[in-house]
Amino acid sequence: MDKRLECSYENLSSCFQLGSSDYQKQFCHLYSHRLAEMTRLLTPLALKKWGKQVPIMKLCELRGEQNVQCIIIGTIFKHQAHRPSILRDISEENQLAPQPQRQNYSEPGDKIILEDELQRVRLQGELMAASKMATGVVCAVKGGTDIDGFLTVEDVLYYESGPQKPLPIRQHRSSVVLVSGLDQMQSLNYVDALNMFQYWLSGSFGNKEAQSMVRLIVAGNSVRSTAQASVPTLQVARTQANANDTVQAVSQLDNWFAAWAQALNVDLMPGAYDPANFMLPQQPFHKCMFPLAAALSSFQAVSNPYTCRLDGALIAGTAGQNVSDMLRSTSLESSMEALRCSLTWGHLAPTAPDTLACYPYIDSDPFIIKECPHVYFAGNCASFETELHVGTDGQRTRLVCVPSFSQTQSVALIDLETLDCREIKFNVEAD
Repeated sequence: MDKRLECSYENLSSCFQLGSSDYQKQFCHLYSHRLAEMTRLLTPLALKKWGKQVPIMKLCELRGEQNVQCIIIGTIFKHQAHRPSILRDISEENQLAPQPQRQNYSEPGDKIILEDELQRVRLQGELMAASKMATGVVCAVKGGTDIDGFLTVEDVLYYESGPQKPLPIRQHRSSVVLVSGLDQMQSLNYVDALNMFQYWLSGSFGNKEAQSMVRLIVAGNSVRSTAQASVPTLQVARTQANANDTVQAVSQLDNWFAAWAQALNVDLMPGAYDPANFMLPQQPFHKCMFPLAAALSSFQAVSNPYTCRLDGALIAGTAGQNVSDMLRSTSLESSMEALRCSLTWGHLAPTAPDTLACYPYIDSDPFIIKECPHVYFAGNCASFETELHVGTDGQRTRLVCVPSFSQTQSVALIDLETLDCREIKFNVEAD
């Protein structure tokens, strides 16, 4: 194989690394810091958009007055009758009628509430469609109060992930490969596709783009891509067999990663069903899990979410938990729409910690997107989707829904110069 292209790389995920673990704190600290930081970022944008004629006020300053035109910066709370609740577990323990299981708990009757440090107010207006909104989003709204104490929203402003550095002028062409959902537990069904993928990475099958591929990002669910069935049993042999299957799958992955890392740099992210911590941010796998691959300098385990700067392009993404949780709590129709909303709202995981588990940060919210990325991806999606999103200030972001390899036998290839993206399929049964 020809010598691979070398380019600049910087891992920017240090904010997701947990120095110590303290789960005794409450999540109010996370919400307070999110509101304070986003207020600092949104205030100059609100003044630029709406001017100083309409004042930026706190809810406590309204004092129940009517027909007051103002700008309020706060956190969205979505009141949902079918939202998951601990009461379900209590009712089941006391043999009461449990709440019905729902894949999506968004209803037309959901109420949108805006709250700041001290108070909250009910929002109304065509711009605040409850079906498209999620709890945890910080925004600035412009409107007026009415006789019922509601705030009628006339305009709304989101941070839109902040400023974006321009892409550098390159003397060479470089690209990055995104793959997710390898699901090694079920890989016997598509081992031929994995072999084809490995040959393609190494430059076989007439892959003239191999020399320009500088990095492979594995976006979670490499060991398994679905939840392990929890069947009550007293059979120690069955429990041991499940553990042995997991160990064997990790060992096989180690062989794959070691082979791929000999062709190009590999970044491995944990996923929702991998043997890693459950809460976001998921910490990198320990190197002892993949001894063969870890011996190579071209392989590294990274966090989920993951952010890096590759050849001047800012790349950010997750293993897909943020997108799947947003689809549960809203009426957004696709993973691409949820990914676009996350970028517009300026937050990697707006529903955390409400319905998405995350670490109880005390003095920061690392999920705020302060610099607009050039590539923003979510792994383990049902199908491949891509879109070039253009922000209000001209920011250009390539949105990519990375398909699950176990379901589609396909990956995403992104050109870092043009931000063009396309799907590469390795399904041997396809035409």
